Amino acid sequence: MELLAVRLAGRDARMREAPATKLDAIVGPLAQAIAPLTAAGPVLFFGHSLGSLIAFETLRELRRTGANMPKAFVVSGRRAPGTGRALTLHTLPDDQFVREVQRIYGGIPAVIMQEPELLAMTIPVLRGDLTINETYSFVEEPPLDGLPIHAIGGTDDPHVIPTELQAWKAQTTGAFEWAQFDGDHFYLGTPAGRRWVIQRVARLARIAALSRR
Repeated sequence: MELLAVRLAGRDARMREAPATKLDAIVGPLAQAIAPLTAAGPVLFFGHSLGSLIAFETLRELRRTGANMPKAFVVSGRRAPGTGRALTLHTLPDDQFVREVQRIYGGIPAVIMQEPELLAMTIPVLRGDLTINETYSFVEEPPLDGLPIHAIGGTDDPHVIPTELQAWKAQTTGAFEWAQFDGDHFYLGTPAGRRWVIQRVARLARIAALSRR
């Protein structure tokens, strides 16, 4: 199993690029980049939080273009589309924005919070992510045909309750499972949570590999 991570604008080697604020700016190019991979062999999608939303809409874009589809989709820390209530944090001034993001979600490392220059570089990326997340409008389409969806999350995640994980079942005609592990929204940041996630993804990868034979 090989990990191919998606690097969005504004991050790492793409730091000089302006972060995207609309999902369409990500999904179209991403689907084009992934299509040759799904044509070459079995691919699994994994997304956490906003990454789950990006993965889901990329799946639908691949279907629209007639490309080969991945073998499974693991969604983590994200309520199903069309459920829950969107916030409007992306409209707040910087100081209030940082306070509210850290209060509601956490996840900004202490080293960044303590360094004004690092924090100033991080704010546009966070604001772009939350703009995408909070302005997303779900459009009904047929469920994904036969694609297994595995929805996972933390038992103490205040943003994704079990019924919102279970609601992902409506987005596929294929197999569906859901499960939770001890922890909050970033449950997979602990060594135990990371092992748990990897084990589940690896099991799906083995199933995908066997299906090729």
